[in-house]
Amino acid sequence: MIRASTAVGGAARIAEKLGVAILDGTYRPHDLVPGEIELGRRFGASRTVVREAFKLLAAKGLIASRRRAGTYVRAREEWHMLDADVLAWRLRDGAAEPKLVFDLMHARAVIEPAAAAMAARARTPATLRAIESAFADMERASHDAALFAEPDVRFHKAILTATNNDVMMAFGALIEAALGIFVDVATRHPGAPAPSVPLHGAVLEAIRRRDAEGAHRAMMALLDRTARNVERNVASSVAGGRRRKARQTSASARL
Repeated sequence: MIRASTAVGGAARIAEKLGVAILDGTYRPHDLVPGEIELGRRFGASRTVVREAFKLLAAKGLIASRRRAGTYVRAREEWHMLDADVLAWRLRDGAAEPKLVFDLMHARAVIEPAAAAMAARARTPATLRAIESAFADMERASHDAALFAEPDVRFHKAILTATNNDVMMAFGALIEAALGIFVDVATRHPGAPAPSVPLHGAVLEAIRRRDAEGAHRAMMALLDRTARNVERNVASSVAGGRRRKARQTSASARL
């Protein structure tokens, strides 16, 4: 259950604590969460602040209220999984949650090759320049994973914008935070991200030539390589977490 040893206050802080408790399963779908008075007592906050925290969580699809029945956790499929705060709460320990990363990877494999083909057909000089600008920045940052992440996300968003499809463009805005996490996981190994730059370049060249089939193939090749890197890096992260947990358990046993 949620614990607060000192007064924390602040709607955002309360929303984070309760949101994390929902995401980690402390409160399951359809469970009632603590009420305004109880949460106010735990966090040294007024009922007005707690109500604001509830509004924040409701906007993320995590909770809802029934009149005279209390506030409850909504079904998992109603949670806004790509909300920036929800993503941060799920990954709060800095280790990517494998299911989240793989779910995103599979969604990208469905959407982005089609988007690249659409962009090749629909791109304008202005939208092409946005893709080219992002790619140029990726080339300059090709040996620095930290600097590479921002132009990489911008490159993929620019392709979605170049489709001139409102739904595709909205998808780009929706997954921006998730893409940043994804890029971080995909480049978490020696030598990254330089080897991926030519694959991004192939996507750009196909879009520049208005070669829809070529853009689709190039994006598939890029995402296939990214998927292999992600699978390796997530597996390594999970194994490292298991080793750390084993060491901590062993140390506790010796005390």
